[in-house]
Amino acid sequence: MRHSTIRLTSLVFLTLLAVSVAGPADAQSRGQLFARITDQDGTPVEGLTADKFVVQEGGANMDIVSVEPGTTPMKMALLVDNGETVSVGGALGLLRGSMQRFFETLEGEHEIAIYSIAGNITEVQDFTSDREVLIEASDGLFGGRGGSRFIDGIMETWERRFSPDDFWPVITVLTTDGPEGSGNVNENEFSDFVIDLVGKAATVNVLVLSTQGGGLQTQIGQNLTSNTTGYYNSIVAPSGLSNAMEGMANAINEHYTEMSDRYRLVYERPGDEPGGQVGAGVAGQLNMQLFGDRRRQQ
Repeated sequence: MRHSTIRLTSLVFLTLLAVSVAGPADAQSRGQLFARITDQDGTPVEGLTADKFVVQEGGANMDIVSVEPGTTPMKMALLVDNGETVSVGGALGLLRGSMQRFFETLEGEHEIAIYSIAGNITEVQDFTSDREVLIEASDGLFGGRGGSRFIDGIMETWERRFSPDDFWPVITVLTTDGPEGSGNVNENEFSDFVIDLVGKAATVNVLVLSTQGGGLQTQIGQNLTSNTTGYYNSIVAPSGLSNAMEGMANAINEHYTEMSDRYRLVYERPGDEPGGQVGAGVAGQLNMQLFGDRRRQQ
């Protein structure tokens, strides 16, 4: 058995971002690692299962819940601001076209759902991997009333439509910097939300149509994408929506491809608190690189 150990300095965030599992007082918590496994020639090794790995935390062996290959598709919710800023600016047609361009450019068999977030958070299309269905749904998107519910949309979609078992949960947002109609969220609640996103290996991507020079959506979008290793961009004219959405799809494609050789190892602790330094091993004469998240290498 060959072991590779993460240094404590690179483990800090992983230790703090344990995923809590609801249950009785002695409920367990889950941690995760991402592992790139190569043979002696440096070629990524595919097809490994949980019985080929060992995960230790604080020197004790952990129960491995699942080992999933990096080629597992994403589960993505696309949140779209179809509010008054878009309608008044006559950009609804451009918005629809940019969504279609996004679906045509995005590669892979990812499951995608569409939600509008103007006034009310409304499901436009449930999760599907059928791009033709998604394109048809985007073509039927109508203008909404009121301002964007950017924060509510992200937090409610995360809570209601994703689960800890999702391999790579993604929230992608196309928003304006117009009036924000979300309810009040205090700093602690938002911080806990971000911690939950990172702890469950989620990614948030944000494109802002900045017609007013920036606002809350810009600040929150930059915060979320930075913490979840997602993509952020801001444009000033609706005419740039289609190219910007294509650019975001290409960035997601590149991120997914780069992560496709990383296994996701989810393990369960015997208690509800992290137990210290984390290490992992793989059977056979193989090389292992460990990562705490899906952050791209510099």
